Amino acid sequence: MTSPDSRISAAELIRLMTDHRLRVFTTTDMLNLTKMTPSAATVALQRLALKNILVRIKRGVWVNRLITDLNPLEAAPYLSAPWPAYISFYSALAEYGKVEEIPHIIYAVSPAATRQYKTGIGNFQFCRLPANLMWGYAIKQSGRGGYPIAEPEKALLDLAYLALSRRSAVRFPYKRDGKWDLDMDKLKSYARRFDCRPLVDSLKKNNLWK
Repeated sequence: MTSPDSRISAAELIRLMTDHRLRVFTTTDMLNLTKMTPSAATVALQRLALKNILVRIKRGVWVNRLITDLNPLEAAPYLSAPWPAYISFYSALAEYGKVEEIPHIIYAVSPAATRQYKTGIGNFQFCRLPANLMWGYAIKQSGRGGYPIAEPEKALLDLAYLALSRRSAVRFPYKRDGKWDLDMDKLKSYARRFDCRPLVDSLKKNNLWK
């Protein structure tokens, strides 16, 4: 630990990031490790960003470019904080190989207001999902990191539910063969938890409720 207001070299900061395996982290994380002042820590981290060692994705949130196995999906909870979030929609379905197309936007859901982030590691779209529907997801390991992601059945239901709104920017995904490799019993069980008749009607329309 260093005393407050002291300066730390770039090499020392990199050593700290390596020793503590910082993948995606906040300025506060660095403050706790170094006892630097907020302004000194911010300047030091900005200098590392100028050297392309870090990338700032949000005020006070940084991604360590020295991590070779970092998955951009790991950043989602940091972008949505203090609200919870998990990867869903097309992004989750693509991760499981349930859709052919790979989305160029990373989709996540959160109880917070809908918001977009354009970052140096990808573009993120957070869509608002009621807090009582924030379930059906787990942490998926990615190298030494991980990220929260919906189960495939829940990802499809999240998408189908929000697609019911005429103002929604998302639509029910298209399948060329019309076949979904999903656990249909789980899909129906989860759908009932939404307690939304139009959602069931949408599933029937897309041959997912028989």
